[in-house]
Amino acid sequence: MELGLKNRTAFITGGSAGIGFAIAEAFVEEGANVIIASRDYSHVENAVKKLKRKNPTVKILGKELDLNDEKKIRKVVTDIQKAGNIDILINNVGGPAAGATLDISLEGWDKGYQSLLRSVILLSQLVLPGMKKRKWGRVLTVTSTSAVEIIPKLPVSATFRAGLTAYTKSLAKEVGRTGILVNNLLPGPTGTARLEELKKKSPAFFESMAQETAVGRIAEPEEIARVAVFLCSNGNTYVTGTDVLADGGYTKAL
Repeated sequence: MELGLKNRTAFITGGSAGIGFAIAEAFVEEGANVIIASRDYSHVENAVKKLKRKNPTVKILGKELDLNDEKKIRKVVTDIQKAGNIDILINNVGGPAAGATLDISLEGWDKGYQSLLRSVILLSQLVLPGMKKRKWGRVLTVTSTSAVEIIPKLPVSATFRAGLTAYTKSLAKEVGRTGILVNNLLPGPTGTARLEELKKKSPAFFESMAQETAVGRIAEPEEIARVAVFLCSNGNTYVTGTDVLADGGYTKAL
């Protein structure tokens, strides 16, 4: 299948490691230009070097970006758009504070709102006008199965990721006729650094997560990335306004 991603530019937050980096790699392999952003610029630099080795023929840039900093978000996006277009926006954010619902401080809830929901709304507002003018665009937010099924100790994640489901559906209805598709991608247990830490702390729980999937194993980040790239390509012409599960059958909710 021809995905039609050559000469497209994807902007990926949280793109220096884990699922975000795997998505950046997959875009690079398809011939897309990539701009990755993360809070730690040393991680961004290392990721950019790896991506350039993967495909030296495409443009690859790195940006330092804290998704809790509105001024920085506006500046980074403005600078990118002065130099070219953003055709694809990948919102990818690390997990928020964890704990029992009543034990999480208001500051923890505020930070979760800022990074998980408000940053997506702001970035969408900044990039969608250009997509509308060009009559083509893709917005994909990497969330979590917590958006559709409660996971113990993750109430902040569940609250704001469920909110993203509503936001995405609303936005998709408004921009679909301008050639823009908007979706959420919900990975299940995936072999990222965060999950590797969990494996060290609780091997039994890690193994139980693998066994709760239909396929009996944890996903590799590349498997999630392939779904992301398809949803953001010319191969996808009709999937929009929805949560797409890439969880190996982990989720029990209907």
